[in-house]
Amino acid sequence: MAYEFEPACRRMEWLDPFYKAVWEKAYADAIPISGTFELTPRCNFNCRMCYVHLKPEQIPLYGRELTAKEWLHIASEAKEAGTTWLCVTGGEPLVHPEFETIWRELTQMGFFITLQTNGSLIEGKMAKLLEEYPPRGVKITLYGSGDEVYERVCRVKEGFTRVDRGIQLLREMKIPVQLISTVIRQNEADVQKMAFYAFRNQLPWMATGGVKASVRTPNSEAREVRVQEKLDEQKKEEIRQRFKNAPVNIERKPCTYCKDYRLGYWVTWNGMMRFCSFMNEPDIPVLERAFPKAWKELIEYEEALEWPEECKTCKANTVCVKCAGNLAAECGSPHRVTEEFCNITKQIFEN
Repeated sequence: MAYEFEPACRRMEWLDPFYKAVWEKAYADAIPISGTFELTPRCNFNCRMCYVHLKPEQIPLYGRELTAKEWLHIASEAKEAGTTWLCVTGGEPLVHPEFETIWRELTQMGFFITLQTNGSLIEGKMAKLLEEYPPRGVKITLYGSGDEVYERVCRVKEGFTRVDRGIQLLREMKIPVQLISTVIRQNEADVQKMAFYAFRNQLPWMATGGVKASVRTPNSEAREVRVQEKLDEQKKEEIRQRFKNAPVNIERKPCTYCKDYRLGYWVTWNGMMRFCSFMNEPDIPVLERAFPKAWKELIEYEEALEWPEECKTCKANTVCVKCAGNLAAECGSPHRVTEEFCNITKQIFEN
């Protein structure tokens, strides 16, 4: 008998009741209502914790960037399959060689589009493009409250100055902006100033310390820059809450913990449809398969994925909070778990 659970989409309290009903229907029928197009691994920043960024000379080692024509073909099929919400991201999406063409066409196809960007290139013709073809909203990654912090985190000059200019232009255009900050050792002391910047500009802001290692690119800095002590304390609190309230049931499959289960997908810059941005599988070539077939394969992958055997027999499995993306990033694959990954949970459980 299948384990019964409440899907994550059912807890999306921020949705309007009408749209929540739409998501519920999409979940029931496995309609790909939400998608992310990762246009490029290129970026004008070089952030220490990035899991996507590749230098131009590295790109051929991992694949080929899709052209505007190819992205728009995928978008057309995705729309036909039911995609309504679409996030456009990267790398830095604005540095895709054909971004203007892609953006202009996507915004006229009827999607609710969110643009995720570092905000530093929103000026001149790019600002005019967004004013003429505005997104539903823009998520901007804010990594500091000044140029010095940006240089430590993103290794660029005048990073904050350029990002702030982009944010102010978006505000002038009345385009909704949300700020997202990844906290690492190089900007940890600046968190309060980032929060104040968001408050002063009356913008919603979210910060996370959940830096994941990359299995998709050669970046090896992620583990070194984490604010590990605070992450460990957060993990302890999560485990304490699990003891008290909601034990994990190992019968529930990994993908079911994600809000995108049966609802969402990620298309990488080289044309692979995947379940999660942090994972290096499955490799479903959406152009070769055509979107409906690729989506069907992704659903089959989600339903078939199991926890590693070690997790099923571990004495701490009722309190261990993890997902397929965590396992992929920290252990190299969602199919295995390392002793290092397990130690913190086991130690807390035993104490």
